Amino acid sequence: MSEDEPPKTPEVEQEEEPQIKSTEIIASSIGSELNDIKEQLSAANNKVKQLEADLASKEENTVMLNEELNSIKDENKNLKSTEAENKETIKDLEHRLSQKELEITRLEGSVEDLSIAKKKIEDLQKEYKKLEEEMRAFQKIAENEPRFIILKDLQEFGEMRLNQVSMKAGVSPAQAKRWLEELERAGLIEIHGEGRDSNPLVSVKK
Repeated sequence: MSEDEPPKTPEVEQEEEPQIKSTEIIASSIGSELNDIKEQLSAANNKVKQLEADLASKEENTVMLNEELNSIKDENKNLKSTEAENKETIKDLEHRLSQKELEITRLEGSVEDLSIAKKKIEDLQKEYKKLEEEMRAFQKIAENEPRFIILKDLQEFGEMRLNQVSMKAGVSPAQAKRWLEELERAGLIEIHGEGRDSNPLVSVKK
């Protein structure tokens, strides 16, 4: 607060508090949503990498399976023309043929899953970009808010005494203490020591 600027009355400070709390709630909500999307994006990327690795392996298996399938079909065709004693062998080959066809169907499904996962990642990236833009806009608004400035100072210096905070903010220790208590209630900082009315130590909450 400059020397020419008159001190704020308690009524003005009370009117500012709901606005500040609303700002803090918005910031917390956007930050939380941004973290959730980051986690979803990370999980989806990991899933795509796993699916791509599985797909590469399964594509090789598909070639081998198709070759084996053709071989089984040829063998089955030849066996069908043999004598009755080969019927059990033919039955086993037909079962194996069915299993291989099922494996191929599953591999085709894996390709479809990969396409769906990629589409989901694209959607998440768009949503993440939108939230980043909202966060940047919000930060520009909050940069001139005294509590935001105090929080940035604490993040830079690690810890400060109450009188240092009040001097940096250009306000009385009593006003600085009220702002610090609001930040502590919001879970952003910690006020250490029993003698909070004197000159307590303040740090960013870890």
